[in-house]
Amino acid sequence: MQLTGMASDNIVDSFIDVIHKVEVESEQIEDEVFMARETDHRAFLRRVGTTRKSVINLMRLLGGKADVLRGFTKRCNENYKMTPRVDIGLYLGDIQDHVVTGMNNLNHCERMLGRAHTNYLAQLSVDSNIQSNQMNKKLKTVTVIASVIVPLNVISSVFGMNVPIPWENTESLIPFFLILVSMVLLMGVLIMLSRWRRWI
Repeated sequence: MQLTGMASDNIVDSFIDVIHKVEVESEQIEDEVFMARETDHRAFLRRVGTTRKSVINLMRLLGGKADVLRGFTKRCNENYKMTPRVDIGLYLGDIQDHVVTGMNNLNHCERMLGRAHTNYLAQLSVDSNIQSNQMNKKLKTVTVIASVIVPLNVISSVFGMNVPIPWENTESLIPFFLILVSMVLLMGVLIMLSRWRRWI
């Protein structure tokens, strides 16, 4: 009976270091969740997933141990004549407390990791939306510039064709400057319209 209790204590004690490492890793992940760079998102998500897997495996291994120890402690306390020299009941109760504490710590780690995972995914989503909005603003600016240039291109193309056009046989530069001024005025009107509509 005493050897069984010592073996149980050794088994439970072997979990303590592993649980402590998982707790430290979980706290580091929670601290780093808002400091992780965009280039590290795969490694960070893999790290969160690996740690959560370790926590779930430990919870699965420790899951039913507290109930077994509770039942074993109850039987030892009821049949005290079997163990007159050593109070196995208190010893097993102490082991049961260690198991319950370990499970509580693992549950806390699982909640921390779940929160960190959700926060990191939300941060990635926000960063993606910000980049998308910036890209949309740049595309809108390019579209407005193209909208200003296309009418000017049409005007210059019409007057640059090899067909009869008005003022073709005049030696004066007034028609040229009239066309140039009309293009500049049209460009100004289009830019003012774009600013008024808040396109740029």
